[in-house]
Amino acid sequence: MNISISEIRHRLGEEFCAHFEHVFGSSFFEKILKGFSCERKPCIRVNALKTNVRDVMNFLREKVVNFERVSFLPDALIIKNRDEKFFEDLDLYKKGEMYFQGISSQLPAIFLKPVSGEKVLDLCSAPGSKTAQMAIMMGNSGEIIANEFDKIRIEKLKFTLKRQGVLAQENADGGVVGGSEIVKVIEGNGVFVGENMPEYFDKVLVDAPCSAEGRINISDPRSYKFWNKKILKSSANLQKRLVFSGFAALKKGGILAYSTCTLSPEENEGVVDSVLKKFGDSVEILKLSLSGFEKYLLPIIISYDGVVFDKRVSGCIKAMPSEICEGFFVAVFRKK
Repeated sequence: MNISISEIRHRLGEEFCAHFEHVFGSSFFEKILKGFSCERKPCIRVNALKTNVRDVMNFLREKVVNFERVSFLPDALIIKNRDEKFFEDLDLYKKGEMYFQGISSQLPAIFLKPVSGEKVLDLCSAPGSKTAQMAIMMGNSGEIIANEFDKIRIEKLKFTLKRQGVLAQENADGGVVGGSEIVKVIEGNGVFVGENMPEYFDKVLVDAPCSAEGRINISDPRSYKFWNKKILKSSANLQKRLVFSGFAALKKGGILAYSTCTLSPEENEGVVDSVLKKFGDSVEILKLSLSGFEKYLLPIIISYDGVVFDKRVSGCIKAMPSEICEGFFVAVFRKK
């Protein structure tokens, strides 16, 4: 997409540009702007419950599909010469042997590391990409509760999970019947799940609703025209409530991952700082790194608008929008 930096600035507006230039400085802000104009190649995640990467790669070669492996995501393939529509009528896709999921979207589960036999909560689960990814990582052994507030999004969630082969069958009373699938979908406000299921889960994922700055596509005004600073504040307040709920649902010694597809420190670092202040010595933050991904990272903000965050915030990870991924933020905590 051949759009000048000045044109990108013009489309995003003065308030947006002033905000991000203040947060990241001119050099990183220009990289972010370039990322907003990138044409990202689609990425597939191979479903290890149904097939394996080697067989999928052989299939793609037969279909003359060029691809590239992702060193830090062993089940991910970047598709270089086809779009998603090409795959829609292929059995590989319809049977759930592969699933389109961006690189950034796969990171929270990779850092959370759910394993077979664990009890896992996905607090804001639709459309189900990360829920299915975790179930596959667990070998369909254990228990995942996928919570979603929106009735319409629940239908999309169930469709995704069923196609991926991880949605548990339920009887009329809501009980699980037969099969080895481990995901049960519940409808509810994630803010209250913690008090309803206290200290039940080994792992919790809070992939929170956010201002979605990391997903801006400069050719699609719908992805940025809504932006204003009020959205940052309201999103951050909701995220804090969701993370606090997730901690209430987490066992002592358990792990919680908090993630967003946004960039501003009002969310992200500010939320992490609030968690560390609220829970004090009963929580620790795990330092994240991902070999091979370093050049796509943005700096973690330690102080902002006169507020100095807890220094442990530096252990989080923030991806910039680029040719391979959307902007994304991940923090991982352990409950002591």
